Amino acid sequence: MGNSTARIIVNRLCTLAIAVAGFVVSQVASAAACNVDTVLGSANLGNSGMATEEAAMEAAAGGINLAFDAKFNNGDLGFNIQQCAGDPNKFYIDIAPDTPGYFLLKFGIGGTDATADTFFFQNIAELSELVFTSAQVQCLIGGPGCDNNENTGRLSHYTLYNGGALQVPEPGTLALLGIGAIGLALGRRRIS
Repeated sequence: MGNSTARIIVNRLCTLAIAVAGFVVSQVASAAACNVDTVLGSANLGNSGMATEEAAMEAAAGGINLAFDAKFNNGDLGFNIQQCAGDPNKFYIDIAPDTPGYFLLKFGIGGTDATADTFFFQNIAELSELVFTSAQVQCLIGGPGCDNNENTGRLSHYTLYNGGALQVPEPGTLALLGIGAIGLALGRRRIS
């Protein structure tokens, strides 16, 4: 086989590898959408301040020393709760480019049967989204099977915290690294 034929084969293999990786990344990304974060606990903190909320968040996280990242109040720019496509009991808040390890959600509970107003989470799925279910927040957000009094307007604020969490690379990043390794291996074979 001549050098030009080998070069054509290598180029076609690289093109195929990139196309396959693009398909895999898109499938992984769409399959990963709205993976629910882990609820660590809840409390009825009433009209508490930030220090009380942070202490309760650290306790729920197992005593990990957390660093305050940001707090967003209902009505702030970017405070947008969305329902996950295909599941009316799942909700998310897009916080990109931020990727906190932990977060809390604080609700108003007047006129409801809720026993807690503050819910503590570890952000383990899509790190730039806060994903939770109606059940995790005692139906305060709404959704099928919840009383009509509950709605997204009940969320008073959410607070983001960093520390103690292992940041795992996104599947797309890992796929691109794999493509690069394949390309290097094919290029090295061609040179030999």
